[in-house]
Amino acid sequence: MRKALVIQEDIIILKIIERLVVLNHYECKAIRSINDLDIEDQSENFDVIISDILFDGIAPLDFVFQIQEIILHKSLIIVTNMGQKKIQKEILASQNVIGFFPIPLDMDNIQKLIA
Repeated sequence: MRKALVIQEDIIILKIIERLVVLNHYECKAIRSINDLDIEDQSENFDVIISDILFDGIAPLDFVFQIQEIILHKSLIIVTNMGQKKIQKEILASQNVIGFFPIPLDMDNIQKLIA
């Protein structure tokens, strides 16, 4: 079974995305912060990570680089309230980033990426 990791502080958005990935036949771990990761999670190879980039104490680009360094994954999808085009462009140029979706969510396109 494919594995997904969802990182989202907003509990409502977290639950919506968690439900979407489960309905698309993923085993899902949903957490509110990167600090909630276990050591086992860091050695897990996730098929997809769906994450926000707005967290206290870390710049959005730094957060993306941190995820790419500490968690094995095939692809990364960003779902965020941040709408700055410059940040979006820089993040989409990063390795393994396959989507960037501002809130309100574009559920259809997110589903196409994970299907």
